[in-house]
Amino acid sequence: MKRLALFLFLVLCLPLVSQAAEYAVPLRVSQGHAFPVSVTDNAPFEARIRWRGETLLVPAVQERNGGVWKAEILLAMPIDARGKHTLFLSTDSSDRKFSITSAAVPWPESILKVAPKYVEPPREVMEQINRDATHSRDVLSLRTEKRWSLPLQRPVPGGITSPFGGRRVFNGKPRAPHKGTDMRSPEGAEVVAAADGTVVLAEAQYFGGNTVYIDHGQGVVSTYAHLSSFDVTAGQSVRKGEVIGRSGSTGRVTGPHLHFGLLVQGVAVDAMPMLKDPPEIVGGPSRSLFDSQPTAKTPRSPK
Repeated sequence: MKRLALFLFLVLCLPLVSQAAEYAVPLRVSQGHAFPVSVTDNAPFEARIRWRGETLLVPAVQERNGGVWKAEILLAMPIDARGKHTLFLSTDSSDRKFSITSAAVPWPESILKVAPKYVEPPREVMEQINRDATHSRDVLSLRTEKRWSLPLQRPVPGGITSPFGGRRVFNGKPRAPHKGTDMRSPEGAEVVAAADGTVVLAEAQYFGGNTVYIDHGQGVVSTYAHLSSFDVTAGQSVRKGEVIGRSGSTGRVTGPHLHFGLLVQGVAVDAMPMLKDPPEIVGGPSRSLFDSQPTAKTPRSPK
């Protein structure tokens, strides 16, 4: 009996041995796509992730069932990335290095006709264009606590009229690739937030027209451009699915639609694979919301 008691005492006094941390890191990622990376362990920890020259600290959060602790982050493969890229991931107990290969994507080309002032802006608007760029850079540099969750909410129900990544040719002049997705949405239709976050920009910009940026944490920012009006202001907290504005045709456009963008640590990525119900590519411009209202029937004359 004494030996049994001594054995139990020694077992209880032994240090607890934690299980090895588990890593979820993809081997290949397509150009212009975002990808989640996560680490799980059975005790609290903080992950340090270095990707493309930036180091981010990600505290682990315990899963709802009271089980493992998980540190998760969204990262981005640039649209022009080539070859292999190294991800460094450290925790309190280990340092790991992963190689991620960039997979090439055959990007399309879009031929568009817009007002000449949006292809070769007059000198008097350059101050606004530079100010817009500064505001955008400032909010994209934010690194706040994680609020995003996958899948993202589709901001409007319409299909895709111009996909992400396409080389743009405006009035015969080549420009940078499309850094968002144009979605069919009639003038005045509701636009909703893709995820929980904080509105960090809500202003009229030269190219984007009425534009909203929402910070979802860890450098994940969704953008909504060409709105006809705002339903939010900068500094406001919003929830996934909440109305943030109405679609329109402000800024550089060929007609009413929503330009929906997603940036991850400042890198533009295709948001469509991250939506719960990705839309299909469709053709033709959006009509006005008011054009689709039922027309009154002419009353018949009594017989």
